Formats: sequence, structure tokens, C-alpha cells
Amino acid sequence: MAAQAHLLDAITEGVLVRTGSEVVFANKAMFDIVDADFEAFDGLSRPIEEWVHPADRHKVDQTFRARISGEDVSEKYEFRLLRADGGEVWVSCRAAVLEWGGKTSVVAYLNDISEDIEKRNKAQLSSDLFRNIFNVTPEFMLLFDLTDAHVLDVNPTFLNIFGHRKDGVIGKPVGGLSMWSEPTFFDRFIEELRTTASVTDIPAALTTRGGIIRHFRLFARRIDGVAAPLLLMTGRDVTEEISHAQELQRTRDAAELSNRTKSEFLANMSHELRTPLNAILGFSELIRDGVGGKSLAEKHGEYANDIHKSGTHLLSIINDILDLSKVEAGRLEAHIELLDPVPCFEMCLRLVHQRAAEGDVVISRQFDRKMLLEADERLLKQIAINLLSNSVKFTQRGGTIDVSFKATSDGGACLAVCDTGIGMTVEEIAVAKRPFGQVDSSISRSQQGSGLGLPLVAAFAEKLNAKMTIESEPGQGTLVRVFFPAQSVHLRDAVADFAATG
Repeated sequence: MAAQAHLLDAITEGVLVRTGSEVVFANKAMFDIVDADFEAFDGLSRPIEEWVHPADRHKVDQTFRARISGEDVSEKYEFRLLRADGGEVWVSCRAAVLEWGGKTSVVAYLNDISEDIEKRNKAQLSSDLFRNIFNVTPEFMLLFDLTDAHVLDVNPTFLNIFGHRKDGVIGKPVGGLSMWSEPTFFDRFIEELRTTASVTDIPAALTTRGGIIRHFRLFARRIDGVAAPLLLMTGRDVTEEISHAQELQRTRDAAELSNRTKSEFLANMSHELRTPLNAILGFSELIRDGVGGKSLAEKHGEYANDIHKSGTHLLSIINDILDLSKVEAGRLEAHIELLDPVPCFEMCLRLVHQRAAEGDVVISRQFDRKMLLEADERLLKQIAINLLSNSVKFTQRGGTIDVSFKATSDGGACLAVCDTGIGMTVEEIAVAKRPFGQVDSSISRSQQGSGLGLPLVAAFAEKLNAKMTIESEPGQGTLVRVFFPAQSVHLRDAVADFAATG
């Protein structure tokens, strides 16, 4: 036994011999493992339980008994020992049965593997962390072999976005997946990755579940140090971000257009406002200063008429601006009542009759007098007078204007004003429908106006739950319709019957 002890003591591995629950031998290397003084520390007086970490005692004891009983157990396993200072040390153990002092014992050869265990734990932690990120990230992840581009793994987000089953993707060529809306994109993407370790923020349009094209930003990194180089690709859906950015750009463009249009309007209004004001001031000064001698009294009526026309025009411009301001501020009010629209339209015709006659423009009318409207009388008159004024203004001498108010097939009603005037292109219609927009033609620019007629008609119509449409061609005239919904239209006879029975 002394010879055995001497031989085992010379081994560089830690050696511990156990008989029953007692430690009957431990070499110097064993004491080094548990960081104890070989000379001062009497480890042999401690039972095996005091050598082994509490969490591993059952495993060690069970393995010892199985080995003594001749059962088939693993020759090598791992557990923790307690160091002299109370700390722990991981060891790898190879054990065998032998005779020691006439008793069946087990000799264990131990190596300190604490550093290996720490590295292994860190690797496992890193692997677990990657797996958790891989599974829960909102971005799709795709892991594949860079050599043959076959899929090794995908995360749940990938399966959800592209509508695949995992067993239908693993092992398949990445380039053959139905996600690539552009067939050559993946080949170009891979070719770039063969020469660089990573790519970032690559835009791509991919086909998602249901055949829907969505926009992604792709990121990819090559993973070396394994049997074959791997590539991890991630993709972030930026469709909503792009839509939001586009919407912001449209809003900015609309704001810039609005500012430009208002600036153009103010430039135009400098002429529109100054002309009637100069006329008012000029003719007023003539009357005040008595210019004209004996004929002054005869000219009073002419001057007063010019002053009245200029003041009326100026008031019309100011009213249009104020009305549009109410519309844009959301403060336009409508007092809805059941009314007969025909008298409103006839009053508006009387207002433009003189100007039409002066321009040799013939106005015809056709009104269905069986219908009543739920509307605001002031707004209805404003709609009609603006449409009629525009038609008279832009219809050349000898032209015609047809005004009608008729029922529609859906039970509603339509106010239509059709002229044989200068007409507009599609682009010019878009300009005319914008607040402050004025079509830039030689005839239209010679006419007075604020450029607010059609935008106000559209706003007033919307307030009455109606809808304005415009059809026009250059040189062929313009047709403007205002459609009133069925719920706003009532037959005169039906209303009379209801009033009689009520």
C-alpha cells in the first residue's frame, strides 16, 4: 500500500482514494486543486462529503456505489469540489475500482477544469442569448450556409412574415424562396458578401404572405470560424416608415404649394384691389373738386355709377376672401331649412343678366319646380351666383349659357351651369379648383376676379352634403354640376300631403 501511495503521489493529476465514506488517500496534486496546504491541512480526517460540493454529493455518492457494485457506469464525469477557503472548483474525474488496505475502494483521478467550464458556460450563455434574440426579435432572421446558400435556420418572425412552415424552408436554397420579388437581387446580394464581411441597410422589396410586396432594409454578416462560412441575414420592415415619410413629403409639398399659391394670389390682388380703389378715389375727387365745369351736374350720375361698380367689385373680392377664411378655419356655418331653390336661382340670374346682355351672352334656363331642398339659402345663392358669374365672365360675345335644376336617377338633384366659353385643360381645372388659383390665359387674366369662385362653390357644396364636378375642354366651354343627395331632396306634392295629414 505504501508503494501504491508513493506511486500515486508522484502523479501530476489529483488522486483521491475512497473507501466507503472515508478518504484514505489524497496526493499533493489533490491538495493543490482544492488550494490547501499539503503539510498543514489534514484532508484525510474529512469524510468525502466535506470534499464534494453539496449540490453534487448525491451524484458522486450514487456513482461510487454503482461502481463498487460492478454496475456499468461512465468512466468519466464532472462535479464540483470544495476548496479550503469555501469556494468551489470544477473537476473532471476518471475513476476505477482497486484494493486498498484489503478493502474494495475507488481511486479517482481529478483535473481542474474550472476555466474550461467557465468558457463553456459563457459559450452556452452566448448561445442561449442568441437563440432568445433569434426567436423573439421583431425583425426576420435567416441563417444559411454561404458555400451552397442552403437555409440552416429561420426565426418565427420570418415564418410569420412570409407565410412558410419551418420544415418547408430548412435545407432549401435561399435564392429559390418565393420572397424575392426581383429574381436577380439575391445573386447580387450574395456576390457582394463573398468579398466583404457584412452589408448594412440594403433596401429591398420582398414578397410577403399573400403575395403582398413590402419594403425592407436588409443587414447581413458573415460568420467564420466554423466548418463552412455561414451568413446571418436580418430584415426590418420599413413599409410604414416609407409611407409615413411619403405622407410627410406630400404634406410639405402641399404646404409649399399653398404658400406659393397664396403669394401669387397676393401679387394678383395688388392689381385687383388697387383698380377699384383708384376708381373710387379718382371719381370722388372729380366730384369734390368740381372738375368738368358746366357739364359737371350731367356727369354726376356717370361718376356715381362708376364708383358703385368699383365698390361692388371690391366688396365681392373682400367677401370671397372672408368666406374662404371661414372655410379654412372650419367656421363656415350652414342653417339648413326646407326651401324652394328655384326663386334663389332666378334671383341670381337677375343679378348677372345685365352683364350677360352687355357681353351679348344668351342665358337659357330649365328648372324642375316640383323639388324642394334641405339647404342653407345663403350658401345656395352663393353657389349659383359664383357659377353664373364665372360663366358670364369667361364666355365670349355671342356665346350661350344653359342653367338647369333637374332630378337625378338616384332620387337626388343636380344644378348644372354649361357655357360655350374658353374652357380649360385638365391641368387648368386643377389650378382653378385650388384656393387663390387663377388660370393663366390671355382672356382669363383680362377679367377681374379673386380666383376663389370654384373653390368656394366646392366648399359650400360640401357644407350642404353636395358634390361639385367640372367637365371642360379648351375652346369648347365648361360644364359645372352640383349634385345634391337624395336625402336632401323632397317632392313638393309629398311635402304638401304630409303637411295636410300632419
